[in-house]
Order: sequence, then structure tokens, then C-alpha cells
Amino acid sequence: MPHDVIMPALGMAQDTGLLLAWHKKPGDEVAEGDVLFEVETDKASMEVEAQAAGYLTDVSAEPGSDVPVGQTIALISENPKGNGSKSSAPPTSEPSGNDVDAESPARDSADIDGKQVIMPALGMAQDTGLIISWAKAAGDAVSADDVLLEVETDKSAMEVPAGFDGYVAAILAEAGENVPVGVVIAVISAEKPDAPVTRSAKSGTPEPAAGSTSMKSAAGAETASPAKTQKASSPEKAVPVAPPAASGSKILASPKAKRLAKEQGLDLERLVRAGTPQPFHVADLETLKSLPEETAPATATQAATRRIVAEVSGSALADFVDWLARELGQKVRREAVLAGFAASALRATDQSDAIGVQTEVRGLVRAYQDPDLAGLGRSEPMEGAGAPSLVVRDLSGTPVTSVQLGAETAPVLSVSGTGSTLTITCECPGDTVSAGTALALVTGFAERVGDPLRQLL
Repeated sequence: MPHDVIMPALGMAQDTGLLLAWHKKPGDEVAEGDVLFEVETDKASMEVEAQAAGYLTDVSAEPGSDVPVGQTIALISENPKGNGSKSSAPPTSEPSGNDVDAESPARDSADIDGKQVIMPALGMAQDTGLIISWAKAAGDAVSADDVLLEVETDKSAMEVPAGFDGYVAAILAEAGENVPVGVVIAVISAEKPDAPVTRSAKSGTPEPAAGSTSMKSAAGAETASPAKTQKASSPEKAVPVAPPAASGSKILASPKAKRLAKEQGLDLERLVRAGTPQPFHVADLETLKSLPEETAPATATQAATRRIVAEVSGSALADFVDWLARELGQKVRREAVLAGFAASALRATDQSDAIGVQTEVRGLVRAYQDPDLAGLGRSEPMEGAGAPSLVVRDLSGTPVTSVQLGAETAPVLSVSGTGSTLTITCECPGDTVSAGTALALVTGFAERVGDPLRQLL
């Protein structure tokens, strides 16, 4: 299936991007990570990388042209001829309960005076953005550098600045809604608005912010229905808050709250079960700590352990470590290479947070932080590390050939065996690691150990 190449948003104040140059020609083969084109706005320029492998086809924008944010400008296809069609509309994703149609009435904000704030593209593979929370309410004063809202995609979360000085005249999408890239989600006016608007992007129905008069009432009370009159007179929340989600669904929380919860071993799912409104912030962690301890079901003990075993060739790893040491001109720890492979495999399962890896070799324990990002062989052990994201035990060269120790707090990857065959055993807690994630982790790690050059591609 072809992959859309879209014009990204480099900032909240950006409506279009100037296409400076293409680095690939139609029909050229591209790899994921290759530079495709250069784009420029009033404040920044950047090289945009391909987010999929294939062939560049269906190029619809020429160098020197201004292209609207979110518009498809080319495809990455499975063959050099492509599919013979070009899409000029922003890409759409599969609908979900909180998804907003790009043609929703909420896009019609021409009746509200001010500068439009759009849903930015945080990456080329992004079709929509999930609004985690609004940092400002309708009617609030803002400066261009003030944080306006938090947005999350499948791979990252970020705080988005307002981009303009003035007042929040309208908030056109609620927390918890998935909004297509390029859709207007707020309006910032130069003057303080008389009737700031807060509404859902799905309904497109304007609602007043707290303490203001509704638009219907301002136009004439006789035209408003009793139901709307009652709604206009009732107090509104200043900032839309996502309703409590069902247990097991996606949790909305600020990046800092997620990070602290992970570092402190706190389960945000408990706040969901307690009915605490989302999105969660750092202050909610105190509420979480005060919750009474839960009693695990008696039948959950055996089901909480997952164990997966894989076998790979061991000769390629030894040769790779020797080659890497010669290339770097320094001694390379085998454990550091294994830590890098493990972190890379875990990150490929959509783990976007920092990854700490603990290695254990013949009783010697070391900790590495994001060893896959530091460069193979270059990562150094660190002191005072917190709880690891996963553990790598190198038992190769010892008499141990099989491992079944049970699940620990973090997934454990054990490497054992002698000679030309290595056995990789993954043991992890079933209540925090899904079967799909466990399989992807051990498969990715085993493939990297069996064919280390894969890590360099």
C-alpha cells in the first residue's frame, strides 16, 4: 500500500511550507530515513526524511511552490510506476470513537476574528494528533511562547506553544479528540473577546466559556430553544477535560506524569479504575499514591509470567564485536552491544520513553541509558540509574544452557549457550507486557544478535 508524503508543519503559526528542493527523483528507490526534500517557512527550514521504504512516485509539487500543511505531495510506492493517482487532501486515518472528520463543521472558523491555530504535524507519518489537554482556557491572555496545549501521536508527545500574542478567542476541539493535521483547533485574537467560544470538534456546536454569554443569547433570546437557553446559563468548565475512560483503554497523561509514574513504579491504570478524570498530570500522582492497595485475584499468579525461547547463530555476534572494536580503535564491551540491541528492539515496539538497560555478566551488574541512541560500542555504564526498562543477562560461555527463573518487574532477556548456537530466553510479567509486545521484543532482539549488521541498516 502506498505511503503518503505530506507537507509537515514546522510550527503552530504555519499554514503552508515552501518546497525548496527534492533530493530524490520520481521513480528513485528510497530507504526509510533518506532525505526526500527540503522545506522552508518564515522561521525555519529543514530536511524531511522518508518514513517508509519503496519508490518515490506521484510527485505533485514542484520546487518553489507553497504547499498547504498536511497536503499529500508524493507517494512512496511498492514499484517505480506508483498507482497513477495523486491525492491533494490531507490524509485520513481509520475512524475511532474520538476521531474528528477533516470536513467537520469545527473547521469553519471564519466567523471568529483572529489568528488560526492548526493541529501540527509532529512527523511525516502522522495523520492526526490526539489532544491530551489544554493549558489555556477560552478568554485567557497568551503570549507566543506560552504553552497552549499538549498533543500526542503514536510515537511522541509534546507541548505546543500558542505562536501568537493575544487572547484565546476560541477552542475548537476538546481534550481526548483525535484531530486531522492542518485542521483549525483554536483562534487567537488581538483584542479580548466578548464571548470566547469553547466547543467540540466533532459537534461543531459553539459553546461559551465560563462566565460568558452564549452566542445564541447575544443574537436574541427569542431564537434560542429552552434546552439551549438552559445550557447557556449553566456554568462551563474553563478547559475541556476528557471523560473517564474504560479500564484497559488508552490513558491520557502529560509526558512528565508518565515519566514520573514509570520512575516511581506507579500504575496510572489505577486512576482510571478509580474514576479520576483524564488527562492525568503530576498532581494526580499524589492521588494515586493515596489509593488503597488492590488485592490481586488468586488465579492471576500463574498467568502473570510469559516465557519465549529463540535460537540464533552465535558466530556473527563475536565477529561483529571484533570488527566494531577495530573500527572504533578501542575495546568494545559485548554487554554494551547486547544492551544496544535490546533497547533498539524494545523501542521498535513503540516505546517512546527513555530506555534503561541493566546488564548482568557473571555477577557484574551495569546500567546503560538509551544505549541504542548513543551508537553501538560507544555507550558507557552510568551510576545511580533507576529501575531498568529491561534486563539483559549474558550467560554465554557458562554451563547454563536453559533459563526459567520466572518473571521480574521488567522483561529479562537471557543469552545462553556455547559454540555456534545461542539460546535467547525472554521472561516478562504478563500483567504489564502484552503477548504481542513480548513476541516483538524477543524477535527483534534475536534478529539483531543473529545478524548484527541489521542494526546498522
